[in-house]
Amino acid sequence: RSMNSVVLHPDFERNRLLYVSYVKQRDGGDTTIALARARFDGTKLERVEDVFVADAWGTGATAGRAEVGPDGMIYLTVGDRDAGNLTDDASFRMLAQDLGSHVGKVLRLRDDGTAPPDNPFVGRAGAKPEIYTYGHRNAQGLAWHPETRELWATEIGPMGGGELNRLVPGHNYGWPLVSLGKIYTGHLASEQSWYRPGMDMPEMFWVPAISPSSLMIYSGNQFPLWRGHFFIGALSGQQLLRVAFNQTGPQPERRETMLTELDARVRDVRQGPDGYLYLAVERDQQSGPGSARLTPNGSILRVEPAKN
Repeated sequence: RSMNSVVLHPDFERNRLLYVSYVKQRDGGDTTIALARARFDGTKLERVEDVFVADAWGTGATAGRAEVGPDGMIYLTVGDRDAGNLTDDASFRMLAQDLGSHVGKVLRLRDDGTAPPDNPFVGRAGAKPEIYTYGHRNAQGLAWHPETRELWATEIGPMGGGELNRLVPGHNYGWPLVSLGKIYTGHLASEQSWYRPGMDMPEMFWVPAISPSSLMIYSGNQFPLWRGHFFIGALSGQQLLRVAFNQTGPQPERRETMLTELDARVRDVRQGPDGYLYLAVERDQQSGPGSARLTPNGSILRVEPAKN
């Protein structure tokens, strides 16, 4: 099994419940994303049970990011499950457009794994009630803006086309009909891949690929000039990106590449209770011995303000 996320129940201090999203395998080798619930007694997990298993069996991208929203609901991403996007045949990845499947979706769940009654597709014939948004390839980061309370997501494209999206309940984010990247045959994802009515375009995209792995929107006091800025971990290009919207002209949208000197893939970025940035990093297989000494594989790094 491959663990994707660990999140605490909103009432963890009282009930000691937590959730683990992971890759679940069945006989024959197919996998899907599942959400398990357990009680943490201080040293070990007890009463571990699956509360949700996605209808997304396959062999491709799993995604599987779980986060608890300000509303107390659990948000869970499911990848397009298309094994590597290695063929021009889009029939499997088109499940991301099918409301009768969990493939290529962001889901919204109650703490018992069931669908909240106010989800956008509850009551629609043939639609999975857990679906919150659809048309995703591989959404890897979820974060709520501390001021607007909007949900944002980072999504890994194929050859280019990584995205930063503002998620609106019930909206369609286009994959595989709309994508600014190419699939691994070198061809466009579709014959009309730029824009289609009824599908939301990304707020920001990256070509060539950065493989955005994670997302955090800063609200702390250690870096006051960065409040409201987006921090995005990247697997390709070994970098942390800082993105700022609503800036003064002539460039109201700005982005900065950071920490490339570490030569490390940023798997996750978080804001700690102390207001510092915390990064989970791993070495690229091609990294040299110098970078291996600087950032050992599987390191947790803390970023603090530079002292004058």
